[in-house]
Amino acid sequence: MKVSKQLLLGVVASGLLIAPAWARRVPAVSGSQPQQAPAQPAPNQPAPDATATSSASGKIVAATDTSLSLEIQQGSDPSTQQFVINSETKVDGKLAVGAMATVEFRTDNGTQIATQITVQSGS
Repeated sequence: MKVSKQLLLGVVASGLLIAPAWARRVPAVSGSQPQQAPAQPAPNQPAPDATATSSASGKIVAATDTSLSLEIQQGSDPSTQQFVINSETKVDGKLAVGAMATVEFRTDNGTQIATQITVQSGS
């Protein structure tokens, strides 16, 4: 009789310890989904700026009404960068293959969009 009384007390005590953990796993309302907090930007990280621009300078190797290719010298290895020209692109000078130019651009989904193109005179 003593053993079964101790066993019963042990089972009740274990149930009291485990019950709060089980209660957290059961939703308060049947079928409801837990609410998630809205995503917040990480602290100390600026929000992406859609108007941020960069620039590149080099020799024009191809130009159309909708695109521009610049050969940019980086050390001894030249590289070619492609830019999209749209109705908002400001062009100062005449786009001509072989001319030197500076392109101000923004990047949108991996595409470099020219915002301003300045062709150096005397090229």
